[in-house]
Formats: sequence, C-alpha cells, structure tokens
Amino acid sequence: MSRILEQRQRIEDVRATMYITGAMRDISAIELKSIRERFEQNGLFYKELKELYQLMWRIGEVSGVLGSDTLNMKKTLHVAYTTNRHFYGVLNHNVMQKFIESTSGSDACMIIGETGKNLWRVQAKKRHEISFFSFAGDMPTVEEAHAFFERTVMYGHVFVYYPGFVSVYRQDARMTDITYRPPRDAPADDRQEQVQDDIQYILEPEVQEMTTFFNTQVRYILFERVLLETQLSRVAARLLKMDAADQNARALTVRELRELRRIMATFSSRRMLEAIVGFIQWNTKNEQFTGR
Repeated sequence: MSRILEQRQRIEDVRATMYITGAMRDISAIELKSIRERFEQNGLFYKELKELYQLMWRIGEVSGVLGSDTLNMKKTLHVAYTTNRHFYGVLNHNVMQKFIESTSGSDACMIIGETGKNLWRVQAKKRHEISFFSFAGDMPTVEEAHAFFERTVMYGHVFVYYPGFVSVYRQDARMTDITYRPPRDAPADDRQEQVQDDIQYILEPEVQEMTTFFNTQVRYILFERVLLETQLSRVAARLLKMDAADQNARALTVRELRELRRIMATFSSRRMLEAIVGFIQWNTKNEQFTGR
C-alpha cells in the first residue's frame, strides 16, 4: 500500500510541474506576441534614424565642420550582451562563442551579464582591455542604459554581440555596430557627390552640436532595437524550453500512471492470492476437524 501512496504522490508532483511549465509557456507566448509587435513597429523608425545619422555624419565630414576629436574617434569596443541567469538554453553560449571568435588579443572588450562573465573566465582568453558590466535584471533600466553609454561614449565604434531573432524556432548570435558610422574607405570625391545627391538641407543646430547629440542620446535609441531583438530571442528560446518541458511532463505523467496501474494490479493480485491461500488453509483445517 505504501508503494501505491508513493506513486500517487509522484504523479501529483509531476502534474504540478506540468501546470507550472504550461503556465510559463502560455505567458511566454503572450509576451512573445507583444514584443514582436513592438519590434516590427520599431523597424521603420530604426531605418529612418539610421539613415539620418549616416547622412548627418557624411555631411559633417565632407564639409569639414566636424572637430578633429570627433573625426579621430578610431577606438573600437566589442561588447558581449548576455544574461545573469541560465533560463535561455544555449543563447548565451552562442553569443560568447561568436564574441571570442570575432575578437583578438589587441581588442578592447566588455562583457555584460554574469553568465558571460563566468563563461569568459572558463575560456581563459586574453584581451588588450577587458571589463565587466551587469544589469540588475536581464534587461537594463533607463539609468543602467545611461550608465552603459557613459562607459562607451568615447569609442568611435561599439560592436554589440547579441542573440538575433530569426524565428521562434531559431535564434542566431549576431553582431551590430550601434554607432552606425558610414564606411570611411570610399574616396572623398565620391562621398561629396553622394552627399550632394542625397540631400540639400540647411542644418540647425550646428553639425558639431548634432554630432554630440547623436553620440549620446541617439546611440541609446538605436540600442533599444538591439534590446528588443535580444528580448524577443530570449522569450522565444524560453517558450521552446517550456513547451518541451511541458511535453516531457505529460509523457512522464503517462508513464507514471501506467506504473501506478501496474502496482495496483500487482497489489490486487497479491490480495487475491492471499485470499485464495487463506481459504484453502481454512478449508483444510475444517476437513481435519470434520474428518472428511
């Protein structure tokens, strides 16, 4: 009887797990839909803002109104964006793998998140400059985002490695430059002609002031798209994991119920066998007393 009670308790535990994974799967599905709508709405704004930034930079560079300090911002920072927790499958591992493969010993690097920090220490790689930064949660608050940009504003290029969203079933590690500087390998005459063909505007305020604005506030706005896509990828990965866990819990429940039926059948057969043996013994004793 104790085995039956233990098996029933085990089934209740598995069912409780199934309820939790099912609820988390449904919550992830709702969250995924909401984030995906925000991500798609952000697409047009992202594209227009990126083009405006590139255009402003080309105009300022060709016209020579940008300061030498601005034009000579050649320092590059590589940033790996990971989480503090391990709820997202192999996303963090893929980001760190691409980050390590794409950087060299002479690069300045930053790792966001405790998971990435731990994975980096296991790899024991060496870089010219390495720093660590963490948000309180997996997504930064406004204050944390500003703190991050204060540490990166002096770099001309900031390459961020993050989990890119391909589909609900696939998330790949990607790299993007959140400064979105136009390429500088084109000849000056070509850049001058491209600017004149693109636009004929009088810019107010001064280009130098606009550059300062872009290097602070607009980087944060462009970085928001990376944050949205990262959140989208993480929720999709969590959704798949919770769905797989829910299916495993259902399959385990079926096996445990089958085992319960087997135990109950064994218990019933044993009780029946004990009843039959007891009857035979009782009948044998009666025959001895009656002399039959």
